[in-house]
Amino acid sequence: MEQQMLETQKKLLRMARLSYITNIILVIALIVAVAVLIPRTKAMNERVQTMFNSVESSVKKIDELSADASTLIGNANTMIGNANKMVTDNTEAVTETVKKLNEVDFDTLNEAIQNLNLAIKPMAEFAKMFNFNNGQ
Repeated sequence: MEQQMLETQKKLLRMARLSYITNIILVIALIVAVAVLIPRTKAMNERVQTMFNSVESSVKKIDELSADASTLIGNANTMIGNANKMVTDNTEAVTETVKKLNEVDFDTLNEAIQNLNLAIKPMAEFAKMFNFNNGQ
């Protein structure tokens, strides 16, 4: 019986040693894993932060472009409104001019010009006699 107990104790001692060695190996593996993962995690965190900063910068630029586009659209709308007003104003002025031209009695105007020509013709012939046309 003592022999059996001694063998059982040896087995238990071997098992304890094996458990101790296994635990040490696991702790060393855990330390190595942490030592490898922490720098990689830190590097990945820095890359993520750089990407986030880049995205944030892009979003700011997009916001600025959007604001510029809105301003440009507002200016274009104002310019189109001004052009429409100018066309409307000019159309009104042209319409008024055409109305006034339509009110002119061209037959009477032509008759008046002919009468004026008839009246001035004898005076022109009289002036030719004294040579007033040369300006000397």
